[in-house]
Amino acid sequence: MNEVYTAEGLRETERLAFDAGATEDELIERAAAALCEETLALAPKRVVVLAGGGNNGSDALSLALDLRRAGKNVCVYLTSARMNGYVRKRVALLAEAGIAPVDISESGTPEFREGDLIADGMLGIGCTRPVTGRTAEIVDAVNASALPVLAVDIPTGLNADTGRAEGAIVRASVTVSFTAYKQGQLLADGRNYCGRLIVRDIGLEKTEPNARVITEKDVTLPLRKPVSNKGTYGNVRIIAGSPEMMGASLLAHESAMAALRSGAGYAVLCVPRSLAAVYQTRVKEELLYFLPDDDGAIMYDEGALADITSKAKSIVIGMGLGKNADLARIISYIAHNFKGPLVVDGDGLNALAACPDAVKGHSCELLLTPHVREFERLEKGVFGENSALPDTDRTVALARALDAAVAMKSATTVISDGKEVWLNTTGTPAMAKSGSGDVLGGMTGAFALTLPPLEALKCACYYFGKAGERAAAEKGERSVLASDVIGFVYENA
Repeated sequence: MNEVYTAEGLRETERLAFDAGATEDELIERAAAALCEETLALAPKRVVVLAGGGNNGSDALSLALDLRRAGKNVCVYLTSARMNGYVRKRVALLAEAGIAPVDISESGTPEFREGDLIADGMLGIGCTRPVTGRTAEIVDAVNASALPVLAVDIPTGLNADTGRAEGAIVRASVTVSFTAYKQGQLLADGRNYCGRLIVRDIGLEKTEPNARVITEKDVTLPLRKPVSNKGTYGNVRIIAGSPEMMGASLLAHESAMAALRSGAGYAVLCVPRSLAAVYQTRVKEELLYFLPDDDGAIMYDEGALADITSKAKSIVIGMGLGKNADLARIISYIAHNFKGPLVVDGDGLNALAACPDAVKGHSCELLLTPHVREFERLEKGVFGENSALPDTDRTVALARALDAAVAMKSATTVISDGKEVWLNTTGTPAMAKSGSGDVLGGMTGAFALTLPPLEALKCACYYFGKAGERAAAEKGERSVLASDVIGFVYENA
């Protein structure tokens, strides 16, 4: 189950259910049954249910009833004075079951005990404004308790579409999401607040999702031919390096070599000629190509660029190039004189942000791999301002504007070619180190030899994340270096 929806998309699935004859009460009880199963699996001593006045609160109150029927100790607090009919109905049912909800909508603090599990049903996917006031006070009390929290569908205060941290937000240990992922649970800061995400089917017929999470079945790699040689699988040319950032270009090349296990036949590292001695003492399997430079900064040289574009099957540019006045012009030449995949990362992205027209009308297959800050600079360079829309929409817009496949790198990486949207969730905080993006750029160039741009980005992001997870499992999350990850890159996830 890898579908990802906006809040409106999920409301549409509910409308279809109502059109098919389902009632709101039925959906509430299905949601509560799923919540009860997940709650009992956590084996709490007591469950403290916080219920708001909307449908999210209805789910939470029905959960309280199901838990009481299962013999659990339950305490219920009402956090809103305004209640819809479904909430009022369940408050009455609780009274019949011997549970008297405590109204803390105006004042008072929930009483928490050691061993409690808090069930957060205060606000759901309809919450689009930052939470303040009385509800924010209750959220703060929940977070200060340091108790485990199970969020009903989505943590209170988290925007279901953007995932951005604004206002007070419950920090859940577990979130039980009904029907599918809400994109705000995965985007921006969402994963910091949702904890472990569990998706439970409550019997709704699904519409077309806004995005999909990449799974192993979505990253199938082509088989290698029994009779073949290195030329069969093409070569990656990586244009990188400057006196200040030589390590980045070496990392990018090594990552491409690691990705060759599933792709390219060989790789060529294209570096400043004045740094030849440095690279000659470091490289192993790779080939070297020396570019004319000015004090270590590569220069625009049409002859050298023509040679590269005529021989390369895939080109990666940007790692460790630093601030270079010729860089946008170099990228423009390659983009308009090369028919294969061109991966732009790092300093190449910064050059494009200052001159996005450099790739306008390009002939290459353009792939961009910006991290969040690089994306913001590029977005502003293309559109003149940064968008407040969800990261999925922003990535689609940039991909369309530049006719590119784009990966906005973060804990959840958003990948789009302007048509499809995929989210990659593999990886670990251990990969939040300098050089990680350079490794991914090199891998992307290798996968792009045998796969279309969107598929290449999906595979590169997925397998890079898996390699990071394996590296962290062996070395620990604090100690992993970008170069360590390369040794864990292999096909079987």
